[in-house]
Amino acid sequence: MRLKFTWWWKIIKQYLQNSSIHGIKYLVDDQLSYAERLFWLLFCALSWYGCANMINNVVQSYIEYRVALTTDTTYLDWEAPFPTIIFCITSNSAIGKYFKRNPGLFTNFTNAKFLQSSSEDLLSLYEKMRVPCTDLLTECTWNEMKFNCCAEFQELKKTGVGYCIAMNTFHLKNKQGEPNVRFFVNRTVQYGDLIIDLHLDTKIKKYLFAGFTVHIMNNLQLPIFSNVEKDDTRIKAGRTTRVEFTMEDTFNEDRVKHVAIKYRNCYFYYEAQRNDLFDIYSIDSCYLQVIIEQMIKLCGCVHFYYFVPRGARVCNATETLCIIASKTNITSQALKDEYCFPNCEGTGVIANRLEPSEYDAPNSTYARLHFTLLSHPTMRYRRYVANDLLDVVVSIGSAVGLFMGASILSIFEIPYWLFIRRDKIV
Repeated sequence: MRLKFTWWWKIIKQYLQNSSIHGIKYLVDDQLSYAERLFWLLFCALSWYGCANMINNVVQSYIEYRVALTTDTTYLDWEAPFPTIIFCITSNSAIGKYFKRNPGLFTNFTNAKFLQSSSEDLLSLYEKMRVPCTDLLTECTWNEMKFNCCAEFQELKKTGVGYCIAMNTFHLKNKQGEPNVRFFVNRTVQYGDLIIDLHLDTKIKKYLFAGFTVHIMNNLQLPIFSNVEKDDTRIKAGRTTRVEFTMEDTFNEDRVKHVAIKYRNCYFYYEAQRNDLFDIYSIDSCYLQVIIEQMIKLCGCVHFYYFVPRGARVCNATETLCIIASKTNITSQALKDEYCFPNCEGTGVIANRLEPSEYDAPNSTYARLHFTLLSHPTMRYRRYVANDLLDVVVSIGSAVGLFMGASILSIFEIPYWLFIRRDKIV
């Protein structure tokens, strides 16, 4: 046993004497005193500790701070998407018989006859809110160029707000393909100006008083119970409503896409999971899925104002009471924070809605919405990779070279001296 130990010690000593790592050859130099060897052991240990500490900081920075966010002002090269415009019919006279407010906001009923409603009855009430696009929109103009309103405005999946149609949203691109009109602004587009004329006949006017909302959002947002009352634009027959807005876009460098989600803390729109109810990921669609899953878990069914996934069913009136009673658990903010990451991209829209004013309308049954961009964006947020694998390799190599005088070739010395050059041991 002692002979075996002596043999291995000679092999290790030979490696230490010939290694390119600075300082370690003095540890086994027989010509040095023990005090000198202790001196080199102390300072080698301090150098190795400093090297290990620096490498640990580099690796931790790589793990925890791989992605950073900064502002960018090189606006001449930007192309920013125009916001999404959404029209929602949130209620009608039939639903108003049972609910004073939008039932998708989990409000309680006001008429006892509601308790006699079956799932089919409630779905029928919802279907009565559908209004053909051609009955509502008459003419649309983008930067003085007319386009087919109903080719761009399409129905959204039920989001708990009511019957909604939208234009220029990611949530419709998979179904409808690329839009006929590209709604964007850059240095070649002088301004962003969208005019929509609505025909408010007797039927549509009923919806205006019962529940008709207009929203301007970014291209990934959806109208849901938490934002529908915060983002509303008033319209009046015979008048025009001007909505002035500014935008701040978020841009991601290509390398960000290759960073794991848990490190960048956000999802791209195309990163919808297999079991997602929506084709496009957004924090709103994720929250909707959480809400729908909670309805099924707590009450065994889905509210008739919400999208019903395959295998689930619509609640009847009695089961709807269960959903209303469980509102706090269903709309839990804690569940949203647990399951839903923010979006990596998206345009922040800051809108100023002016009071309706007179315009040259064909007659009093028409109304106009005028969305106008006040100025081209001059600032945007840029997400970039602050620490990638190459940075880690360079930083570790620098630390090893600074504190130990070693390089990658020093690694190959280990098997060379420990195994290949054994025959040189005396």
